[in-house]
Amino acid sequence: MKTVIAALLTIFMVVVPVKAHSQSVFVAKVPGVWRTPNGAAFLEFRSDPDLNRAWVSATLCDKYVTSDWAASDCKLYNQHKIRVAGLIYDSSLGAIRFGRHVCAWVENGLGTPIHRQTGDCKLNIHSVRADYDNGFETYWRPMDVITMQLNDPRGR
Repeated sequence: MKTVIAALLTIFMVVVPVKAHSQSVFVAKVPGVWRTPNGAAFLEFRSDPDLNRAWVSATLCDKYVTSDWAASDCKLYNQHKIRVAGLIYDSSLGAIRFGRHVCAWVENGLGTPIHRQTGDCKLNIHSVRADYDNGFETYWRPMDVITMQLNDPRGR
């Protein structure tokens, strides 16, 4: 029985190759914010339909209290509006695109547009140590790196 299962798995892997293609795109490097244990990072696609522009919005919070924005600590200088080369608002589709990837659909809302992310362009954030040397001393500071993971389910 084990031999039959192994043979079937081998045939499946040869006949049906699974290709999970994804590409990571650098978005920005911003000053780090300590997000553990109860901080948060909100990464979203935004657009201005009047100007046909799209960007990545990043709001980093030291402390985040769910459903209580006033009690949260999301400082204004930790809110970033980042322009990404190749990220566009396509008014004919009503979508934010990066190449052939549709990152978000833009729908009319009450007063402001609603942005619904598709999952084709997943925004990620991780912290790195950035070392600096001013000629007299070496020091470091945490930086947050924002990337966009482009998923291609068709394997192209």
